[in-house]
Amino acid sequence: MKKLIEFKKVTKEYTIGEVPIKALDGVDLSISEGEFVVILGASGAGKSTILNILGGMDTASSGSSCW
Repeated sequence: MKKLIEFKKVTKEYTIGEVPIKALDGVDLSISEGEFVVILGASGAGKSTILNILGGMDTASSGSSCW
C-alpha cells in the first residue's frame, strides 16, 4: 500500500527556562492509504505533539517526516 504519512526518528524538544523537555524522542510512525489509526497513550506521552506536527502547527526538532 502507498504510505501517506511517515515519521522517522522524530524528536521534539522544548526549553522551559534553561531546562530542556523532550516531548518526542525518536518516534517512528508509518500510516498507509486505507488504514485506520488511533494514537493513544498516557498523559504527557506526546500524542498532541505528534498531531500538531502532522497538522503543520509545529515542527520537529530533528528526524524526518513526510505526508
